[in-house]
Amino acid sequence: MLKNETYFIDSCDDVELNIKRESKLEFKLTYDDSKEIEAIVCIISGIGGDIKDDLYISDYCARNYNVAVLNVNYHCIGNRPQTGAKIYLDDIDRLIFDTSLKAIGIEIPYDISKLNSFEEFHPAMDYLDKEIQKNKNNWEIDRNYYLDLSASLQPTKNEYQNFGIMQATDILNALLYIRKNFAFKAMGGGIKHILVGASHGGYLANLCAKLAPWLVDVVVDNSSHVSLTDLWRVIGFGKEVDFTEYYSVATFNFFQNIRLCCCDKTFWTTNKQSHYYFSLARKLIRETLNKDHLNIQAKYPNPKYIAYHSKFDEWVSLEEKEEYVDTLKKHGFDVEFIKVIDEKQIDGKFIKNLTHGMGIPMKLLIKKHLPQILQESLKDKTCKKEISYKCDDLIYTFKEENEQIALSVERV
Repeated sequence: MLKNETYFIDSCDDVELNIKRESKLEFKLTYDDSKEIEAIVCIISGIGGDIKDDLYISDYCARNYNVAVLNVNYHCIGNRPQTGAKIYLDDIDRLIFDTSLKAIGIEIPYDISKLNSFEEFHPAMDYLDKEIQKNKNNWEIDRNYYLDLSASLQPTKNEYQNFGIMQATDILNALLYIRKNFAFKAMGGGIKHILVGASHGGYLANLCAKLAPWLVDVVVDNSSHVSLTDLWRVIGFGKEVDFTEYYSVATFNFFQNIRLCCCDKTFWTTNKQSHYYFSLARKLIRETLNKDHLNIQAKYPNPKYIAYHSKFDEWVSLEEKEEYVDTLKKHGFDVEFIKVIDEKQIDGKFIKNLTHGMGIPMKLLIKKHLPQILQESLKDKTCKKEISYKCDDLIYTFKEENEQIALSVERV
């Protein structure tokens, strides 16, 4: 009989910023209680998704294979409007709003300093939107003009964007919880741990393997990023540099003449004097393409990697992904890399286009690779369950203890 169970557990706090976590970690487990389980498949959602999107895939996998399927609402997963995030104005947003009004010479009958929630600032922006349209109609402003204004996204559960570390730790903690509290019959000799994700979900799968290589047997990755070179804006402090360019989401959905440029709520900052400064060390630990770190990771029992990437990916360059794959191979990692470089590879069913993600359905990605993965022998992953990475002036140590991943950060 198919079972769908939901769990809420205490997971990691924010060790880097010394912030006590308020929220519980939620995850779901799907399995057939009549089967002996060979593997736990963790389907990791990307940005803009959550576990509701993949539950039908979990049901399919549990019905058709001897696997239990894990879906994790990791920290800050609800950071887009479609997953429950609320738009609001912070101090920087209000300053930008006020400065923009003075720049275009339009006055509005609202006290910007008191505007916070969407319900509070919408009437003010709506008034401004109509004033801009009047000026357009009178040919006082170019008909193609629009105004960029800054806003923030408040994730669900009063969370914030830590980016990467807490998210990967949540996934690993959910996996460890399930291992300790088996709700299903496990096949003798141990079970595999398979992490599957696309885009940010694929990045987290790779990051999990970096933080706890002894816990991950296979990573199936579609179009993940491997550095923060071009993606640091999704952390949330892009507005401190240029909110019109380094936003997380930009939309005309609410106003005709105003584009809202939204950034995730975060405590990280570009201010070097702040305790929350996003330093080089913070960046390095979050990158899976780090040759020094991969040299350390290679000394542990490591997973098999299956990766897809398009030459025409608009967000992550194929060259960067190739460098990551080449580095893995040089260290003896088992890697299967599928490059999509030609329209001839588009079959309309599995590969549908050449852009980011290539339109590959998660269900078909799993269906293509899971049978072979289940046939492969389970590797011996006996090792010290602790790994340390030097990151500029900090040393990050991840250790499995008390059925969770514990992080400590020390200054060199």
